[in-house]
Amino acid sequence: MKLNSLCLCLAALSLGAAFSGCESAPQRQPRTTRTVVLAPDHPAPDTEIGLVSAIRLVLPAPAEGSSKIWEIVSNNNKVLDQMGPMKAVPAGETADGKPAIAFSFYALRPGKSVLRFDLLDPRLSEAVPAATCAVTVRVVE
Repeated sequence: MKLNSLCLCLAALSLGAAFSGCESAPQRQPRTTRTVVLAPDHPAPDTEIGLVSAIRLVLPAPAEGSSKIWEIVSNNNKVLDQMGPMKAVPAGETADGKPAIAFSFYALRPGKSVLRFDLLDPRLSEAVPAATCAVTVRVVE
């Protein structure tokens, strides 16, 4: 009986160790990161990045006290993979001295992705964007 319990415990531990890393996203280490600052309703020039690199897109933060948030509404995730959740950029780290939001994407393979962000109120089921930012990113070898 003790032998069966021991075998069962060892099997459970080995399965747990085998599947422990399955839920986490791989940690990516880009060689270079290009930063592009986007402005609402102003077209951004196309941007080119290489493989094993990343692009960091900086958008203006929603007005303080606003319930609006930036949502990614377009991305070719076969070409660019989001590296994590959006991050706040303190006012002191931006060129205009205003707070901002940043999204980072990792280049997976050569191709093109049109990244579009809409400023929406998540409380509304069919929200009309208050602002839109977009950029076309080309990944080259």
